[in-house]
Amino acid sequence: MEDTGKNIIIAGVGGQGILLFSNLLSKYYMKLGYELKISDVIGLGQRGGGVESHFRYSKNPVLSPFIKSGDVDYLLSFEQTETLRYLHCLKADGVVFSSTFELSTSSVNTRLEKDMSESKTEIIKKSGKQTFIVDPDKNKSPEFDISKMMNIVMLGFYAEFRGYSHDEMLQIVKESVPEKFIAGNMKAYEKGVVIARAELA
Repeated sequence: MEDTGKNIIIAGVGGQGILLFSNLLSKYYMKLGYELKISDVIGLGQRGGGVESHFRYSKNPVLSPFIKSGDVDYLLSFEQTETLRYLHCLKADGVVFSSTFELSTSSVNTRLEKDMSESKTEIIKKSGKQTFIVDPDKNKSPEFDISKMMNIVMLGFYAEFRGYSHDEMLQIVKESVPEKFIAGNMKAYEKGVVIARAELA
């Protein structure tokens, strides 16, 4: 069945490379001839605040860069609290891709409020959506720092899930990151593909 377009929310916190992920994905879809609209919302990004990207691609003109609640096909999140924040935006058949990474809020760290008693991972799994959880602690690699490259790991995972060309995606990665970071990014992407294949087997 032809893919005429999808609505995606990419979420996380400052420093996780949400905008790089969005940029790499946009280059891939443009190569495929899709129309794009992307709207990045950056909070206190440099201080670990929330960052989200509304990402829409379509074979038809995209009139609005923002996605209405309930119209999201895919939620790709690199931080669990941000995953929970956007779960309600998904369609009934929407898919969640989330890291188990969690950044505690300052109010929790200073004990002004209690954190959630139940595991955020379990809450995400109970959402009723098709869910894929990537645990960076269980997928560490001596070849790169997975905690700093979850965006590229998730890119590889997403590309494998969608059946995209890894050769084309890796070429975009090579052309888009500084030369000294290419090798690490390639390894991170390949790791995401391996994790996805194990999950989808």
